[in-house]
Amino acid sequence: MDHADFRHEYKHIISLMDYYAIRERLKVIAKLDQNVDSSGGYRIRSLYFDNIYDKELREKVYGINQREKFRIRFYNKDTSAIKLEKKSKINGLCSKNVTGITKEECEELLEGRYQGLLVSGDPLKQELYAKMQYQLLRPRTIVDYHREPYIYSPG
Repeated sequence: MDHADFRHEYKHIISLMDYYAIRERLKVIAKLDQNVDSSGGYRIRSLYFDNIYDKELREKVYGINQREKFRIRFYNKDTSAIKLEKKSKINGLCSKNVTGITKEECEELLEGRYQGLLVSGDPLKQELYAKMQYQLLRPRTIVDYHREPYIYSPG
């Protein structure tokens, strides 16, 4: 399991004109991520977990300062490298724990069979299992989008 340090994440809604202007400026100081395809980006598909009351979604909308969410994510329609992720936010700082999950494990989850998470021996999968049992988390929302990622070498 990989654990990332806490970091700031800022998201902004911008106009199409601002997007083109920012993109041109970024090209001068940053380079495209090495994983982009011929479109200059990559496709991301995520399956988010939540309970019947949309607890995770409501906490985000209400700006709750300490929250977490689980998701399954893969890139460019490649299901050979699927990730189970837990994103946490505490006092404006974000972190992410990640572990691999197989296509078969994903299919079991979608069919309502969660026992494999418990017996996997993986702490992140076991935590998701516990929250599926006690918080009634279930696969709820699919988000699919195209990302144009830039890397700024100085940091």
